[in-house]
Amino acid sequence: MLRSLKSLRWVSVFLLAACGSSDLPAGEAPPAVDTVEQGVLFPPPTPSSGNVLDSTTFLGSVALPGAVQTSFTTPLQYYSFAINVAAGSSAKLEVTHLGSSMSLDTGLFVYGPRDASGSYGTTVRAQDDDAGYGQLSKVASVTFAQGGEYLVVVSSGEGAGKRFRLQLDCLSGNCEPVDPSVYATCDDARVGPRVEDCMAHWDAEGLPVNEAFALCFGADDAHALYEGACAPSASSKPVWCAGGEATWTQRMWPVCVSDYTVAYGLYSVSLGSRPVSTGLQSKLSAANAACGTSSACYGELRGYSFPWSHSTPASLDKVAEAVSLTEQSNALFGARLANTTYAQFAQSRLLSRLSSLHPALGQEYSNGSEAVQVTGWHYSREMWPDACMIWELYVIYFPESRGVLVFEQDYARDC
Repeated sequence: MLRSLKSLRWVSVFLLAACGSSDLPAGEAPPAVDTVEQGVLFPPPTPSSGNVLDSTTFLGSVALPGAVQTSFTTPLQYYSFAINVAAGSSAKLEVTHLGSSMSLDTGLFVYGPRDASGSYGTTVRAQDDDAGYGQLSKVASVTFAQGGEYLVVVSSGEGAGKRFRLQLDCLSGNCEPVDPSVYATCDDARVGPRVEDCMAHWDAEGLPVNEAFALCFGADDAHALYEGACAPSASSKPVWCAGGEATWTQRMWPVCVSDYTVAYGLYSVSLGSRPVSTGLQSKLSAANAACGTSSACYGELRGYSFPWSHSTPASLDKVAEAVSLTEQSNALFGARLANTTYAQFAQSRLLSRLSSLHPALGQEYSNGSEAVQVTGWHYSREMWPDACMIWELYVIYFPESRGVLVFEQDYARDC
């Protein structure tokens, strides 16, 4: 493993032979270098607690599959990482050449599973010295007969200042102890109370929402949430605890952050043009023709859509804000109308002379089941003696399809 250490051992033996055993005081242990050489793999010392974790520097959880990179800071060091696996799964663990310092010599060990008291024990389940590149370690295959949380330890006898990268790969198709679909939805029952209390606290302190959000949705908050829900003493643990903290942090927590970003309105909508069907355009042309060439009535249509990566739909207010920044209409000089359903809009706001556009307006971008929402602006100005011109701009929003139909109706009436 380390030729320098091995050579030094032989020098130590030679010196001991030359001096004779009588030169060593009674009861004195052999030189420390010989003790290190006896453990070529540099295994963690067995702690009195019976939990090998206490002999290591714990750096948190790593997802399987996944990878982690860090550096040793002292000559003899033991870094440990937790992994969560399903019963019967097999994995490969390797300190890879890519991402690791040149001439680094490592040992690799697996302990566990973690018991109810939180101990990984001291029994080595798998280990390797130099099966990887050069003097790096690789466990080509280890099978976990029992599911749960295991401890992976990477050690080095002279790694101070040297970097290593630990790669974990699943060999059995699926090593995850939790169905991945579990992480696709935020567990609001667990997350909600904590983050909402946090936001309420900072709101009471007068902090703006965006600043409060940054203080309530950090990495430390994710850790605290996981620890609170998944502690060994917890009476009722959610199913995602079995997947480990790394998987929770990488998969569910971002979903939660995304959902609450929307809930607290910390986002904007960027509209892009979307075609309006020829069928609806034809209906509009016919309706405008029926209105005649006067100012009695006139309608216009424009379509938009927007990219969206959140599981919660954008709000109608945010969509309306984006429309107000995109459209140019006299209606925007007027009052904002109350949000309403499409049915209410068709019944009470759609001009009777343009009513032939219903129900096509509410079906244009619909997936057939979504609840279409409507808001808009109304502006009135006297143009002639006792006669006013009315401009109304409506935002017809299809939240699931992310479609936005902007409908403008202009007409004259008595003031």
